[in-house]
Amino acid sequence: MAQKVSHFCILLVLAACLSIGPRASAQDLPLRNQAYLRDTVRLAGVLGSAHGVRYVCNGEDDQYWRQHMIELLTLEAPRRGPLREAMVEAFNNSFSDSRRRYRRCDQATVDAEKRYAAEGRDLADRLARYYFEH
Repeated sequence: MAQKVSHFCILLVLAACLSIGPRASAQDLPLRNQAYLRDTVRLAGVLGSAHGVRYVCNGEDDQYWRQHMIELLTLEAPRRGPLREAMVEAFNNSFSDSRRRYRRCDQATVDAEKRYAAEGRDLADRLARYYFEH
């Protein structure tokens, strides 16, 4: 239950952070600096890691974290370009790395997903602050 609440919190913060994008015109948004772009790519990587460990425990039908990645791409990098490519690469590499590291569903795997969720929440908070502070 606590894990579902944690996931909900990440979604809530991510939605708050990213909901500005589609409604505002490009000229109304602050320019995204290197730190913001780095955090966006890192968040994509964290989502990939979380997807990898969840995949180990729940199988290939569980697309929970991958779906969040799709939403992140839709909002942050809807068209092809360097940012989208970096995000996809970070997600895929992190997914593969976590799949190699966590081969069976045990407490370490469950704990890893919790750590990734916490890191994702921190990154989403930082991204949200960027929009609200600029």
